[in-house]
Amino acid sequence: MKEIRIDDINNDIVIFAKDRAKRPMDKVISENEEEIIDEYNKDCPFCRGNEHYTPESRFKIEDENGWTVRSTDNKFPIVDKFQENIYGSHEVMIDTYRHNGNFYNMNEDEFYNMLLMYRDRYSNLIKDEKVQYVSIFKNYLRKAGASLNHPHSQIVSISIIPPDIERELYISKQYYIENKRYLYDDIINEEIREKDRVINNSERFLTVVPRSTKYTGEIRILFKKSIRFENTCNEDIKELSKILKNLFSNLFKVNGNSPFNIFIHSHPKNIKSDYFNVHIHIIPRQHSFGGFELGTGLYVSSIEPKEIADKIKF
Repeated sequence: MKEIRIDDINNDIVIFAKDRAKRPMDKVISENEEEIIDEYNKDCPFCRGNEHYTPESRFKIEDENGWTVRSTDNKFPIVDKFQENIYGSHEVMIDTYRHNGNFYNMNEDEFYNMLLMYRDRYSNLIKDEKVQYVSIFKNYLRKAGASLNHPHSQIVSISIIPPDIERELYISKQYYIENKRYLYDDIINEEIREKDRVINNSERFLTVVPRSTKYTGEIRILFKKSIRFENTCNEDIKELSKILKNLFSNLFKVNGNSPFNIFIHSHPKNIKSDYFNVHIHIIPRQHSFGGFELGTGLYVSSIEPKEIADKIKF
């Protein structure tokens, strides 16, 4: 069976070809990395006690033993405040003081503190009058782009609106103009109605494997309300912490310590719209694009989203 599917939020075109999953493949050794055992590494710049390796904290949360999360300027930034054509700042947000921590073994409190840090740094950086957009993302393991093992995320403010965000905004705006309904409301309602691709349906968020995506196995967490990321309340963060804890616990049972990327798509500073909802993309890095995808901008998938969702529902 061959079928064209369109990603509702960005118009990516995906050719669904289920029979390609049967094609012969040479056996390969798993590329998943071994989990880190030690809670502290004396040579790690992000471990608690090694703060002298990094600039001063921009933000931190502390307990009786010291900081639990902290954000600091990236010593090797993508952007800085010294260029005229591309202005911004770049921070490293340390997810947990534990060197052996990761999304697969962090508890709800650790996720909660991390998300509080996300919100604080986002709120701070978006206030800069020259900044148009703030990107929060995470690379886990070398295959996903991580340069250091200690669990960390990154936040980058920039003076332009990225093309992917421009496209998502345009599509959601056009959908409202043509249908007098909000695209994200319709996506959420359809996913809840069909049920097959839903991983978790909570009060404030819907976690799904989208029907169509260029990234095989992608998971999206959709905010049900059109609120700006900096306006999320503590109850939002508490609920999202629980979702991340349960989601990654289940992912570990299925895929082990596998690489992934996460990025949050949020509103640009000067865009105030009800037709766009903040959402989180979680991209497993177990599949690579081939020449067809790279050469055409068309993407191929052979795994039904339901098959993935069924394994990690909670």
